[in-house]
Amino acid sequence: MPPKRTLRIAIEGCCHGMLDDIYSQLAIRQQQTGQKIDLLIICGDFQAIRNITDLKCMSCPDKYKQVGGFYRYYTGERQAPILTIFVGGNHEAGNYMRELYYGGWVAPKIFYMGGSSVVRFGGLRIGGISGIFKDFDFAKGYYEQPPFRGSSRSSMHHVRSFEVFKMLQTRTPLDIVISHDWPRRIERFGDTAKLLSKKPFFKDEISKSELGSPANALLMERLRPKWWFSAHLHVRFTANVGSLETVYDKGWNGVPPYNTIEKPEPTDAAKMPNTNTFTSNKVTSGTGAGTNKDEIAIDSASDSELSDTQSANKTRLPLNLPPPKHSNIAVTEGLDLESEHEEEKHDAGVQQQSEPEENIPSFAENQSADEPAKETANVLAEEPTFSDPRVPGRSTRFLALDKCLPRRQFMEVVEVEVDGAYDSIVPHLQLEYDPEWLAILRLCQQYMPLDEAPFFPPENAVFTQDTSPIPLLPDAYFNQELEWVNRNVFADGPVFIPPNFVPMAPTPPPGTPDSAHFGLASRDYGPSNRGNRGRGGRAGGGRGRGGHGRGESRNDSRPWDGPLPYFYYPNPQTDDFCRMLGLQNILPKRRT
Repeated sequence: MPPKRTLRIAIEGCCHGMLDDIYSQLAIRQQQTGQKIDLLIICGDFQAIRNITDLKCMSCPDKYKQVGGFYRYYTGERQAPILTIFVGGNHEAGNYMRELYYGGWVAPKIFYMGGSSVVRFGGLRIGGISGIFKDFDFAKGYYEQPPFRGSSRSSMHHVRSFEVFKMLQTRTPLDIVISHDWPRRIERFGDTAKLLSKKPFFKDEISKSELGSPANALLMERLRPKWWFSAHLHVRFTANVGSLETVYDKGWNGVPPYNTIEKPEPTDAAKMPNTNTFTSNKVTSGTGAGTNKDEIAIDSASDSELSDTQSANKTRLPLNLPPPKHSNIAVTEGLDLESEHEEEKHDAGVQQQSEPEENIPSFAENQSADEPAKETANVLAEEPTFSDPRVPGRSTRFLALDKCLPRRQFMEVVEVEVDGAYDSIVPHLQLEYDPEWLAILRLCQQYMPLDEAPFFPPENAVFTQDTSPIPLLPDAYFNQELEWVNRNVFADGPVFIPPNFVPMAPTPPPGTPDSAHFGLASRDYGPSNRGNRGRGGRAGGGRGRGGHGRGESRNDSRPWDGPLPYFYYPNPQTDDFCRMLGLQNILPKRRT
């Protein structure tokens, strides 16, 4: 038997800017158990707020906006004590997240998974998808542009079908998947009665099979990872999906709004892989205008804003990466934090009218001059085949956790057994690029939608013939890109994600309290005002609900000192990443 190694991974529900408290809990846990935690996973609502502009772009009522403590990690005043990865939720600084669309470091040792991605850590393959599901935005492209006015500040947090399409192209097994939203119908695989005793207002949605994201259910049906971690609904819940049980049987065309809109007729201009050109999927929009009730609002009130060389930026190891091993993951005892008696209100999101946006330039030709021409005609002549990432007989264990507040079940630690032989290949625990995911990005980038017209799978995608049909690009196309990635990126073995974080945006001066809102939350917060009990509220001197007892005033309205920061800073991490893959960065190129 090959040697085994145990990784200890802490799972956190919603962060809501409470990094100091989360890291403090981890330190206590490690001290009590004498066991080092290797990785922290945060399941959304991270709130990487750097300045007043980020606060303006965060989708939540202004009266609850606070700068929080993240900016100290951004500036280096504080250091994350443990490697941290997270997906985006529905309460984020969307402008900062868009700068790192493909993923990247938001601060040293704190990694954002991007709109969707797969990374490797210690022999594990970890996938993630950011945002929450809203049917009226799901099929749209990435039309939002700086300065992200009006409803675009919330729509940036709504997951897009293009991200789901990319994740569906996964060929080999994943160990872990992270999302903010729950997969739809997951409650049926756990103790539903216990869930309803904690959250009785879920009853109507559960009875209508409307609780959670159908897009995530589709992904779970296809990917079947060993573990799936979520947050969003502010309650701890566990479930187990057997290998033969069906999570979602409606397929791609059953996810709203694809169940109500028609795909345009095929044209002679159907795109082939690696042309690296973009043409819009223009059709008459028929997206439904309904809302999804899975979003947990902070309050029921709604506001009006609902290096140039490739080698310099990566570390290579002179060994070949082995195939991913299926890990044996077991839960250890979680932090025993009783659920607080007061329940969060569970409200529907409000769709708002967006302001006109400028057009982003089309995705231009970017084929490397020294790259061999692809024999597309020969590929098309082959009978399409599709690899399956599901492991026969393997069930999926689901864990959702609460937000970081006293007496809440917001953190647990899982122990993961991986192949100990991996240590001889990657001796230090660091995040690594995943070859398969990089191949998927090269394969799909040409189809990235940039307007509000519905995205449809490309003409060369084939729908599977099973209980939940999904669009897949044939293995022949994928294998071409994987060969390119292995030859140009992984020629010398595994590739660490480089620690190339560079601060780009201004931050408040040292000493600015977490409660500062720079005049955005101008309402008076007295002791009797419910606002004093909101997320992370800090009643002066008291501990309030979520308070820290630091004696900070909740209404710290000091003005922003200096020029207003830009809404968007082109990030060199994104440029480096696209250069490594031979892709054109089609995101905004200038400060805005």
